[in-house]
Amino acid sequence: MLVLFIMGSGSVQAQEWDTGGWGDSGSDPWGEESEDTSAKADSAFDPGWGDDFGFGMDEEKEEEPEIIRAPYVRFVPPYDTVYELVTYEGVVNVLDADGYEVEIDTIMFRANQWLEEEFGKKKLKNFLTSNDVNSNASELEYKIIVNGKFPCIVKPNEFTQYQDGEIQFRMEIRIRDGRYRYKVNNLVHIAPVRVNEKEGIATYFEYLMKSQNDVRGGDVILKSADRKINEMIAALEKKCKTGPVLEEDEW
Repeated sequence: MLVLFIMGSGSVQAQEWDTGGWGDSGSDPWGEESEDTSAKADSAFDPGWGDDFGFGMDEEKEEEPEIIRAPYVRFVPPYDTVYELVTYEGVVNVLDADGYEVEIDTIMFRANQWLEEEFGKKKLKNFLTSNDVNSNASELEYKIIVNGKFPCIVKPNEFTQYQDGEIQFRMEIRIRDGRYRYKVNNLVHIAPVRVNEKEGIATYFEYLMKSQNDVRGGDVILKSADRKINEMIAALEKKCKTGPVLEEDEW
């Protein structure tokens, strides 16, 4: 744009006035050149974070591995398919230090010792159904039958345990020369007595073993009984196989 100034001397002087681009074109005073300058400034200031300030918002997140839980495997106690009863049974040979069969009376004596230690003399009287010669056997045989019970002790971990009712059972011990046979069955869980009830709910082990309702809760009871019964079986065997300590004759 050209502006004419009339000077006092009567002369006219032409001077160019920079309008900063506000001319007829109507262009923005912060034109393209200004935008380029701003972009350069921003580029110079950028510390390398990018639009997401370095948090990787635009990057694809790594997918967490899918956790696959193994299916629950229920506890299966020993089961007699003929009688359809949960049954623990076995035959144990009883030999002396020289490998000879221990006599029937000796095994019987030791078995009765174990019974008194396990149940106590007073309770044992109420539990014993038979403790005499088995007249139906093909050879000399003693037959002991115990209808007893023991506490259902639940152990969630190594340091915790609590009682969940009782376990009723039938144990049969048949003794002959050099061996005995044991059988534990007729197992029933008696739940703790609830308020306004006289007796706890009785549940047979066969139901706990097969039921699809509260499988884990049923397994807790089955495992508790399994642990106790195996302890009883092991203690009986140890007692029957342990002979008296022989002392040397004094001279």
